[in-house]
Amino acid sequence: MNNNTFVAYEYKNITVKRDSVAFYTDCLSNFGWVPVDEHEQTFQPTVTIAVPSVPVLTSTDENDRVSLKFKRDRCIGSEPELNKLERQCEEALASIGKLERKSSAYTMGVSLGTGLIGTALLGIAVYGFISSNIVLGVIFSVLGIAGWGVGFFSNLKARRKKATKTEPLIQEQLYIAYSACEQAHAFLA
Repeated sequence: MNNNTFVAYEYKNITVKRDSVAFYTDCLSNFGWVPVDEHEQTFQPTVTIAVPSVPVLTSTDENDRVSLKFKRDRCIGSEPELNKLERQCEEALASIGKLERKSSAYTMGVSLGTGLIGTALLGIAVYGFISSNIVLGVIFSVLGIAGWGVGFFSNLKARRKKATKTEPLIQEQLYIAYSACEQAHAFLA
């Protein structure tokens, strides 16, 4: 007896950072999304070997981002509520990404700014050496190298400072995402 039932699927592709693949897979599974196995996308022979379902990772570019492919039964119950909760979860996850990017941009700006000042001071030192003003060249060389060192240590300090400010905001967004996942899981159960 052949038990073939028709199931219509809807598909979703998302691009995420490589280190958050497991997190996104876990969150989306609470909304009924199942990772698409890469073997499902090609011809299936009559004899198959059981392969665990793993999200398809397609490298999109060199900055460590991957594309994930998911599918979900189109006839899922409580779809409007699930879609609302899914949007809420995705907005929280997007906010986390924005907070992380903003934090890294701030620390990079601080370190680049002090490093550029150090470089400008070294440029003045070179001009001092060229114009045969050795004292001016030595003073500005020391100041320029100190500017580079300050740039390195200011990056570390700014990163710690920004992390203490953004960590509560990230935890708040994680709580929103987890509560949306929990409610969606209750709808599907």
